Formats: sequence, structure tokens, C-alpha cells
Amino acid sequence: MPTRPISRYFNHGLTFRWAQGDREIAVKRGYVVEGNPFIEVTRPKHFSIADRPSEDPAQDRDTWLATIPANPSDWDKPGALARMAENWAAANPRSLPADNRGEGGAPTGQRR
Repeated sequence: MPTRPISRYFNHGLTFRWAQGDREIAVKRGYVVEGNPFIEVTRPKHFSIADRPSEDPAQDRDTWLATIPANPSDWDKPGALARMAENWAAANPRSLPADNRGEGGAPTGQRR
């Protein structure tokens, strides 16, 4: 099975991962790459980024904290993943790691 391109958005101590064609965005405990949160599209023919060493994005549902419903046709729209991730974080502050919550449990808005 060929590998599909994957977009990832890192913020709030979480990774929001959306594979092209998927109807949901996976929310996982996150990692920044080299200390920088960013939006990045992985083109598997050139290189890949693993969410965690030895995890297969097609077989890691048990590590997801939540899913965000998504329209597959929005996958390559600029800023779509970041907007959906930020909206989800604002609506689900209790799902954020403790060090990424502000007063009253709201997202701090700080990128980590």
C-alpha cells in the first residue's frame, strides 16, 4: 500500500496529524521537531517524520487522545489544519497537557 502525504501541526504539547484523504485528524501527545513547533507536510518519497520511533501512522490508533472530524477536500487548504487544531484546543482545554493550560484550564496560546 503506498504511503499518503501527511500534514502535522505541533502545538499545546500535542501533535495534530492529518493524512491526505482522511475524514478525521488524530490528536496525540506531541513532539516538536528540533525544538520548533510548526506545520509541515511530509512527502514520503523524499523523507518522513515518525510521530514516535517505530510507530506506523496506519496502526497507531491506540495512542490517539481524540479525533477531530475533517473534510478530506480541505486537506491541502492553507491553514486548515492549524485552524481546526486551535479550535479543538480552545474547545477541549482539559485534554491539553497540564503545562499547556492557562488560568481556568484554557490553552495558553504558547507554542511548545
